[in-house]
Amino acid sequence: MPTTTRRLAPDEVEAAHAIVAAAGRALAAGGWRNWDPPYPLERMRAEAASREIYLVTEAGVALATYTLSITAPHDYPPAVFASGVRALYLNRLAVVPARWRTGLGRACMTEVESRARAAGRAAVRFDAFRDNAPLRGFYRALGYVERGPYVVEGTIPVICFEKE
Repeated sequence: MPTTTRRLAPDEVEAAHAIVAAAGRALAAGGWRNWDPPYPLERMRAEAASREIYLVTEAGVALATYTLSITAPHDYPPAVFASGVRALYLNRLAVVPARWRTGLGRACMTEVESRARAAGRAAVRFDAFRDNAPLRGFYRALGYVERGPYVVEGTIPVICFEKE
């Protein structure tokens, strides 16, 4: 059955938040603290007013989420990403654990790239947890290039990725 993707309003983000929380619990069980403790629901609601939060469903069941913005979610140092490139910034791509390794994450990234092209953006940029080697390998396999390290909010080590 095909999936459907739609943008969420600020008062609709609970399903997306539940996916991020479930992914965070599963990642923590594997030793990665990506979203543990869970990303705050109220923060996600507030971000829905300035960013685009998408929900991917199949037969009405919420399966994945991602957030997009034309502005960077963090104050990355100039050495990480080239200036002057019109980019689309991705964060919080999450898939329900039962659908990991089924191609759904790859399909979401294809959607993200299509949205970037439609918005006239020359690159997709994001950061991923530095210590999650399988996740970083997933992005490299999709053609993303590691651009350098960064520490989010002074405590979370990440690697910045980009694909032009």
